[in-house]
Amino acid sequence: LEEFGISGSDASNICYLRNLDDADKLVNVMKSCPGGNAVVIGGGYIGMECAAALVTNRIKVTMVFPESHCMARLFTPKIAEYYENYYTSKGVTFVKGTVLTSFEKDSTGKVTSVILKDGKHLPADMVVVGIGIRASTGLFEGQLLMEQGGIKVNGQMLTSDGSVYAVGDVAAFPIKLFDGVIRRLEHVDSARRTARHAVAAILEPSKTKDIDYLPFFYSRVFTLSWQFYGNNTGEVVHFGDFTNSSPRFGAYWVDKSRIRGAFLEGGSREEYEAISNVVRRKAKVINIAELEKQGLMFAIQESQKDLPDGGLALGEKPTYVWHATAGVIAAASIAAFGYWYGRKRRRW
Repeated sequence: LEEFGISGSDASNICYLRNLDDADKLVNVMKSCPGGNAVVIGGGYIGMECAAALVTNRIKVTMVFPESHCMARLFTPKIAEYYENYYTSKGVTFVKGTVLTSFEKDSTGKVTSVILKDGKHLPADMVVVGIGIRASTGLFEGQLLMEQGGIKVNGQMLTSDGSVYAVGDVAAFPIKLFDGVIRRLEHVDSARRTARHAVAAILEPSKTKDIDYLPFFYSRVFTLSWQFYGNNTGEVVHFGDFTNSSPRFGAYWVDKSRIRGAFLEGGSREEYEAISNVVRRKAKVINIAELEKQGLMFAIQESQKDLPDGGLALGEKPTYVWHATAGVIAAASIAAFGYWYGRKRRRW
């Protein structure tokens, strides 16, 4: 917060969430003020997920962020409206379009209220700060090439120094789905997969192809669970039921008659697999109105086609088909082993 000109963010009841120590502190502070007031600064991942955890633990939560709706980097206003209404029903209060300017503290240095730009005071027994991050690349400035605020790597996760690899949030790598555009992705799935790819490239460089990562984001709060694949650019087409307390709704992003991104709340494993497939294939959209009418069924039907409209190689099966095939093979193998072992026992 000091970087935004706000002093006093070292108070013992101000929490961040960037490492294990932060997590331990947040839990301890939360336990110290049961039934109290928490102010959550920021409406992104950290803000939304912490707010859900706090209110679940019977703490009154007010969320403050400068954007017009939550998760502004990803959610459309229509999608955000559903989640904000759901959070409100759980007791969360939203204060949008403003920022904090300072704190009020007691004689021990603990924050007692958050003061907003319009002068409003919000009572606070604890504050959670989720205002985003910058990649920590200072150690490598002047030594490695940088791009997109991170360390530039190739498809093998190799930096401009042939002995150094970079993975996770600090790595800016080419996304095949985006025609090789360099991106830096801040999500655990990207961190895991880029790390796995770097290890493969180090151990078997001749056998490791350039990474072909499908950008993937997800979150689980309360009883809700959503997944997003691809890029949220182009015309948005919403579908599904936005009114149900147990919802299943989503959106496609369409650019130049191709699916570029897809979002789904409340889907099954097979349905999430289907929307990921149409994004990877850049499935063609003939009619926007028909796409809106079909909704999730469009992704399911497209994923069942033997010859995808771009994206997968000829004869390559969608991932869930391989999963099913592997399951059948595994079951058959177990059954065969059981039969052999039973006969062997009888012979003994």
